[in-house]
Amino acid sequence: MVTRRTAIGTLALGSLPLSAGLWAWSAQADAAQDRSSLQWLQRWQQAAASNSFAGTMAVSGPNGNLRSARVWHAVQGGRQIERVDNLAGHSRSMFRTDSGSRVFLHDQKLVRVQSNLPRGGMMFPGMQPLPAAQQAQGAARYQARQLGQERVANHTADIVGFLPQDGLRHGFRFWSEQKSGLLLKWQLLELPAGATDFQRARMLREVAFSDLQIQAPLQYATLQQMMEQTKGYRVEQQALQTTTPQQQGWSLRSLPGYAITHCYLRPPLRDKGQPQAGLGGKVTQCVLSDGLSSISLFLQAAEAGKGQQPAARGATRFVSRSYPGGQLATAIGEVPAAALQALLDGLARSKP
Repeated sequence: MVTRRTAIGTLALGSLPLSAGLWAWSAQADAAQDRSSLQWLQRWQQAAASNSFAGTMAVSGPNGNLRSARVWHAVQGGRQIERVDNLAGHSRSMFRTDSGSRVFLHDQKLVRVQSNLPRGGMMFPGMQPLPAAQQAQGAARYQARQLGQERVANHTADIVGFLPQDGLRHGFRFWSEQKSGLLLKWQLLELPAGATDFQRARMLREVAFSDLQIQAPLQYATLQQMMEQTKGYRVEQQALQTTTPQQQGWSLRSLPGYAITHCYLRPPLRDKGQPQAGLGGKVTQCVLSDGLSSISLFLQAAEAGKGQQPAARGATRFVSRSYPGGQLATAIGEVPAAALQALLDGLARSKP
């Protein structure tokens, strides 16, 4: 016979695991709620540097265009290596390490090798590792908001919003796997001026895993061997030459929250939508980042009057301006037009 006391005792004992689970969930939720924007950035970078994973990633834009790729990411002793294969369009595989990349254009039997790249600590799109002081300055330009939880690629994720504190960057939403901290999904958001929430946000770009295996049995050495298998391919080597704006005769006023991550001298760019070298010679490319948002600045010789008004292609905006001495500067990035204009306003020729 089950007495009332026995029943109560049984219920109390049975509720212990549930209570413990609720307490653990509450503690985890409180920890997520209390993290600053800097702490979230540090968590995501550490997660990528310490976890191997494999999955399928999709990238979509505001017009509904969709691209997908298969991703393999391995770590070893603080080093990272990644392989990304396009799943549509031209057959292409890109390998990336902390200091270089190799792009296999399978249709052309061509491998393009870039070396002397800046050391990276986070390979998920939208992330740019910065020195601690610069990372803190960039993170301070966003306010982190805990927006709940959701399942992505069969993993439970914390949803975190990054609200910009000025008009020089867009907002973001991130889905971070609760246990490992790995990013499962992120969105680039255009917000109305002075917005204090995400209610009227317009999605400009989304990157998300549709499936993801965390702690995948991947070996760094295996991916490295694949990267080095170039037999039957023509290899184009490009060791980028580092420089600074000052060495190329420019002075650049700092853009709040942004830091120059690297500058290179590179051959004239010929791709559609990129600046052209009108008078020949190399192009200086500098990349500025706040840890999330990035701007590419191209400096080159060009014919007078080549500047143009701000324009956009999808989420990417670009604007160019002529400078004395037959020089042209072009700023490109997935940032508000005001950021590009402010960057060019702070640029000047320091010597002929």
